[in-house]
Amino acid sequence: MAQPLLDAFIAWMSANLDNATLAHGYQNRMSGEPWHCSSLFNAYETYDWPHPAIAHLDIDKGNDITSNTRALTALEQQLQRALAPAPEDLAASRAAIDVMIWGGVQNGNVSWLTNNADGLANLLIDTRDAIDSGDLHHALLLDPKLRFNAGMTKVYSLICKQLVIYDSRVAAALGWAVVKFCKQVEPEVTQVPPELAFPWASARPNKGISKQRDPSQGDLQFPPLQGGTLHAQWNIRASQILAAVLAHDHAKHSGFNQDDGTGSNPLRRLEAALFMIGYDLGGGTATNSLPKAASQSAMIVPTVGWTEGWTPTQRKAFLYRLTDQGFETQGKSITRYPLHVVNDTLNYLWRQFGRGQFPLANSADGVPAGTSEEGIGTAYYQAINRQQRVPESSRLAAILEDLGVIQLVSRGKKHWVLNLELLDATDKGTLDIEPLVLRLLEDAAQD
Repeated sequence: MAQPLLDAFIAWMSANLDNATLAHGYQNRMSGEPWHCSSLFNAYETYDWPHPAIAHLDIDKGNDITSNTRALTALEQQLQRALAPAPEDLAASRAAIDVMIWGGVQNGNVSWLTNNADGLANLLIDTRDAIDSGDLHHALLLDPKLRFNAGMTKVYSLICKQLVIYDSRVAAALGWAVVKFCKQVEPEVTQVPPELAFPWASARPNKGISKQRDPSQGDLQFPPLQGGTLHAQWNIRASQILAAVLAHDHAKHSGFNQDDGTGSNPLRRLEAALFMIGYDLGGGTATNSLPKAASQSAMIVPTVGWTEGWTPTQRKAFLYRLTDQGFETQGKSITRYPLHVVNDTLNYLWRQFGRGQFPLANSADGVPAGTSEEGIGTAYYQAINRQQRVPESSRLAAILEDLGVIQLVSRGKKHWVLNLELLDATDKGTLDIEPLVLRLLEDAAQD
């Protein structure tokens, strides 16, 4: 990191961590409330990420930095136990899935972690070691099969020595800061230096005004983020740069470098601040642009907003997406699952099995005839008023598993349990998936 402009950016940012240079504001889409920070450090002070409870790790749900730090510490310890002293694939898969659920990035990631559990622990170890080497051209990081996206950055940030989470929000905020630097430095920089060209990813399209994640302004342009090698390389670069910012003399007395009793470390605090700013660079008034088409390692998503899935037993591929009305799927046929049908299916399973295990059991003939054992098939059959469409429950089961709403506990003859920590209970004591769906729509980003 001997480039003059990079060194200048590090010095500039370290000198502006606690003043109004990096103040920002926007309207939160979920709450409708305005958000504002008077400085980058103040963005950290107002950190808000509502995470679900993690019952088996004794973590209650919460939203502030202290609660999230406790959750991340527990998740880190769970991952480390799965990797050492002896690598355990199923434990690594379960731990990584818990990270995805904490981060609201289940779509596509849970199914990948489930389907690629064999050898997963050693894959995480080898990738961790490659990242920790700091070698951007390490053979493993250049592997076209490398899976590195908004979900896996969260996993690796917990097992690597000094790695921030580099998702669409952090990427957006870094680019936003670079633009401010380029305009303020003397002489003004008119093109983004290659060493500061942080790739960005758009927020997933949703109704209303889209969140702006593209930091580009005029001739100051940033490239789109691609999964795999590019994401991993820029994750490492961003971590090195932010660590250098915090280590600079200008940052010695910054609030980021003071122990605030939350249990978080300075680098995680700085990441959290960038995360808050990067929610929306447009302040709630701009329409988000979309990056040019980019490939996604190990996950084919031909249309923005769609996720690849596979039915649980016959492994038939399909695409699905979340909407504020429920789930939509594409494959050899198009199937829609309205929220009320999904809720009725889940509540049937809750009444029949509680916290116990249940199978798919969705025979097209056996369920209507009453000869099939109780399971997801019967629950769906009842939810759609006993129409002859029982096999559709295979796609629904795959989606619910990918979202973490049901969790696989038996891999031979597959059985699942309900993940009640993710589901809200109504006043009548029934389960409701809608708040989770809306949260995932709000948080999701394409990268």
